[in-house]
Amino acid sequence: MQAGTPLQTVSTGHMTPVPPDPQQDFLPIPVTALRSDEMADFELYLAGKGGVPVLYRGANVTFTEDDAGRLAEAHVETLLIRAEDAATYSRYLERNLGAILIDKRLPVKARATTLYQCSQNLVKEVLTEPRAGDVMARTGDLVSNTVDFLFRESTSFQTLMQVTSYDYYTYTHSVNVFVFSSALAQRLGHSEEELRIFGQGALLHDIGKSLISPTIVNARGKLTDEQWQEMRMHTVYGYDILCEQGVKNEVILDVTRHHHEKLNGKGYPDSLKAGEISKWARMCTIADIFDALTTRRSYKEAMNSFPGLQFMKEHMSEEIDQQFFRAFVGLMGSRG
Repeated sequence: MQAGTPLQTVSTGHMTPVPPDPQQDFLPIPVTALRSDEMADFELYLAGKGGVPVLYRGANVTFTEDDAGRLAEAHVETLLIRAEDAATYSRYLERNLGAILIDKRLPVKARATTLYQCSQNLVKEVLTEPRAGDVMARTGDLVSNTVDFLFRESTSFQTLMQVTSYDYYTYTHSVNVFVFSSALAQRLGHSEEELRIFGQGALLHDIGKSLISPTIVNARGKLTDEQWQEMRMHTVYGYDILCEQGVKNEVILDVTRHHHEKLNGKGYPDSLKAGEISKWARMCTIADIFDALTTRRSYKEAMNSFPGLQFMKEHMSEEIDQQFFRAFVGLMGSRG
């Protein structure tokens, strides 16, 4: 958002307007993502008269209950941050995500929106720096918070579906597959502890695409044979990255390497057959295929959920686990 773009004009009241650089880019953030009595290490802006951003709170100043109350009275639901502070804001969300998700004062949809945004931001960073030393710790914390949310809130999955992005990017796809996979495992009766491990594998399942050329990952049409062979390597690359990170958990490594295996042995990279494919890889495969079918690409429109499921039923019966697929269909049917 460019400076001067109208967002929501409010009276600045007790503030001293400090117009920023007119060329500065700004991003909107929901007020509900800010924790009362927590210090925000980034500047907060309001849309002043004419929509020009004016400084509301400087960096490293505590956001108080009074601040939240005044903004609510003025019907301000969104503030602005400088685009250059996006990474700092993402870290702030991660630090406070657990507290946000259990805050019953916030609508479930507001909490789900924050969770989804936080997940996207984190996966973007992971795909940019897949070998960063804190990848496993950060994704582990996010998965734990998500699993807690799924088990505590009866409508959590349905609400997450309402805020899901249906435009395909590797980072949105990774988050969607993580949400679908975790909800499917929950529906099949797996424990919170099992979901914490499986969920991390599902979230990181495409980390290997960080080593594939963007011209291949973002290609607008059918790949050449050479490009397709390289794309298929993302499962091996992801496995290798996690091994280099010191990951030893077999579930996480298995899901990353084997989410493209098929029951008929025609998948990759190891051409595994039915009895050789773990339940975890089978669940992730179903979520992976469904999201690929139901998200928009530059070269194709997305299928709606029901046609996507129908396509999987009619064309993939020999490739995917039918018991898990029926449970997934039931999960999708429970969203209403």
